[in-house]
Amino acid sequence: MQNQHVKAMQSFKFNLGLMKSKVLVGIFLLVIPIFMAAQNPASLYKVKGQVVENNTGKDIPYVTVILKKDSTNEKKAQVCDGSGHFSFNVKTDGKYELVLSAIGYKEVHLPVNIINTETNLGQVQMELGAELKTVTVTAQKPLVRTDIDKIIYSMESDPDSKTNSALEMFRKVPLITVDAEDNVSLNGQKNFKVLVNGKSSSMMANNLKDVLKSFPANTIKEVEVITNPPSKYDAEGIGGIINIITLKKNVNGFNGSITSGVDSRGSVNGSTYIAAKINKFGFSTRIYGGQYKYPNSYNSSNSEYFNNSNSNHYSNANGGGNYKGGYYSFSGEASYDIDSLNLISLSFWGYAGSSNNESYNETKYSSIDNQITRHYLNTNTGKNGYATLSGNIDYQKLYKTPGKSFTISYKLDNNPRTTENVTDVIGYNNTYPTYHQQSSNDALGREQTFQTDFYNPLSKMHEMECGVKLILRQNTSNSETYRDYTLDNNKANDLDYDQYILGAYAGYVFKLKKFSTKTGIRFERTWNDGVSKSSTNTYFTNRLFNIVPYITLSYQPKQGSTVKLSYTQRLSRPGIWYLNPYVNDVDSMNINYGNPSLKSQISHSFQLGYNMFMGKTSCSITSSASFTNNSIENISWINSNGATVATYQNIGKNQYYGLNGYASYRPTGKLELYFNGGARYIKMEATNGYAISNKGFSYNGYLGGRWTFIKDFSLSVNGGLYSPTISLQGKSEYYYYTTFGISKYFLERKLSLNLSANQPFWDRMKYTSEKSDPTFYSRNEYSELARSFRFSITYNFGKMGETVKKAKRGIQNDDVKSGGSGSSGSGNNAQSGGQ
Repeated sequence: MQNQHVKAMQSFKFNLGLMKSKVLVGIFLLVIPIFMAAQNPASLYKVKGQVVENNTGKDIPYVTVILKKDSTNEKKAQVCDGSGHFSFNVKTDGKYELVLSAIGYKEVHLPVNIINTETNLGQVQMELGAELKTVTVTAQKPLVRTDIDKIIYSMESDPDSKTNSALEMFRKVPLITVDAEDNVSLNGQKNFKVLVNGKSSSMMANNLKDVLKSFPANTIKEVEVITNPPSKYDAEGIGGIINIITLKKNVNGFNGSITSGVDSRGSVNGSTYIAAKINKFGFSTRIYGGQYKYPNSYNSSNSEYFNNSNSNHYSNANGGGNYKGGYYSFSGEASYDIDSLNLISLSFWGYAGSSNNESYNETKYSSIDNQITRHYLNTNTGKNGYATLSGNIDYQKLYKTPGKSFTISYKLDNNPRTTENVTDVIGYNNTYPTYHQQSSNDALGREQTFQTDFYNPLSKMHEMECGVKLILRQNTSNSETYRDYTLDNNKANDLDYDQYILGAYAGYVFKLKKFSTKTGIRFERTWNDGVSKSSTNTYFTNRLFNIVPYITLSYQPKQGSTVKLSYTQRLSRPGIWYLNPYVNDVDSMNINYGNPSLKSQISHSFQLGYNMFMGKTSCSITSSASFTNNSIENISWINSNGATVATYQNIGKNQYYGLNGYASYRPTGKLELYFNGGARYIKMEATNGYAISNKGFSYNGYLGGRWTFIKDFSLSVNGGLYSPTISLQGKSEYYYYTTFGISKYFLERKLSLNLSANQPFWDRMKYTSEKSDPTFYSRNEYSELARSFRFSITYNFGKMGETVKKAKRGIQNDDVKSGGSGSSGSGNNAQSGGQ
């Protein structure tokens, strides 16, 4: 029987994969001729150079550069790359004017006499001390750029961000993948940390999918992908760190924006932004909110239990549901310049959301001769409420030595969460009991962080940094369960959990011409103490100490290209939702609980990468490998009653090898083509006597293009394909998607209208996954509405000027294993007790 399942699945996957490949290739071949028709003839003359500071010689990234010739009205504009380089192609020779503009620098007007086919201006200097005037720029800022230890994706430069959620835009970011069930992976790993403006967010850790679905992408400036974080970051997160940088508009007097959007499913959103600067005091705030809907989903599963030869040998289930939620958020920053060397900055962020789901599931168990032995209907109504309120204050002292700084920071987080479930089970033909169950959970996580950092650029060749950090976490969780309207004390889930982490780090950077190295070491001591209160109290405690090394070697063979090699260790401490031993049996045939005996897992991570960002072409290639001997894995089995039981154990021994690439080509100022994809080989096996292992290749590819075919009018087309993802006990199915978008600007780009279509060719999408071990085989299928259309409008008002300042270094809590995707919001995570 198991072989028949496998053969059927292999045939199904081959045909489905072939169909998807044909569809995506056809779409791309249809779009390419349209794009290529927009290309201009080759230019005859080339002008290039690099923008640097006049005192230090340091390159200035992303300067607005305009080259104009009044006699012919010829004018070109662009934003130079991350190293300050720019390059123009012009059709005629003669006398031109080069204009350079950047925030905090005096505007430069430089005459240029073009005689030869190539004119190299060398290093063009800019002087500190002036604000940027209003400039209209028609060039696009690069979507992707790199630093010595991270890759940065510019959301604000991508028109698709005007209508899409953050989760959908994450599909475009190099090294990030989003699978069919909206689970996020970084560099092939589901264990990573998400920061917001460099600060930890328990909301992201516990509800990543929900928050990213409701997080408007047009509120994000850029996304930083840090796969091998340096020593200044906490050591937690096997895959690395995703840092979401929200938009901070420039202010001089005041400015702001208003955005509103709607989609064909009834989801709506809106946001407003206001900023002001008065003398030494600056302030900005953003408020957004809305609701989202995911109606009419369906699921089915079929399982065979090899050890149950009699009553419960087979099972099949069919169900469906509706899922919706609402949210609102606010954020703000303020700063006060005591004098030119001393700054106090304050920032805060709040988020509150709720989700509601209604689901049903009809389940049948049968004997080996197909006689029904169990038959029941399970209906569930779940409500989840979650929120976070975070604030921090930083004092920064600068010195006369450029770049030298000393920072003291304090951060406070409060994260309440509530969960309510109402379950009705109807048993048929006396094969299963009928009952009514209500459960509720109130959880609160409170976190305080104290941190101090010192950074000193000793010279052009040497830099050093060091710091100390203390995190104090307190978590409580209280629950009640009523079975047939009677309080069931055996299902109590009261929890008190404290965690204290003391960390210290030191780092050093050495630069010599084209070569640089960044190295450091971090020490972390962790204390965990908790008690789970139910019919009997369960106490658990952990004492951990880790030394984490880090080193990155970088070589720049030529301007615009970099080769990097790095090594570090990454930790994964189990969070409270992994440790809490409360048994969640809202669905008595699907039981899960945490394991208080879990230990931190340690991963050795290596990376070799090449980046090239110059002219019309940009590309990034990263190869990586990691090895873990005690990874925390979700393990499930079938108990004597036929129920699926799941928990977590340190039983994984994993090997990971990956290759990821990003490339973009901009043949003209109006056209850009880009690709993002990767392939990886994973080998997983369970230790401690479990005869479970899995291995195989997986891949993903994303391609698209953007064409500005009329002034301020652009079209974008995107498509992607994901192969099955591999887990210890199974794998998922293929996943593919397409999106189209149109954007139009008005009123000198102050007003924008945006329309997008997601999955326009498919009414529904179907996803499958498999799980197996020597005792069972299971195949699950899930489908949801695919096609949707969205419209948004944005209006910007006010003047441009100086940004609200903030301390260059602040608190970044990026520890605690989050599992990547967090809660799905299904209402079945009753054991979760806050962070």
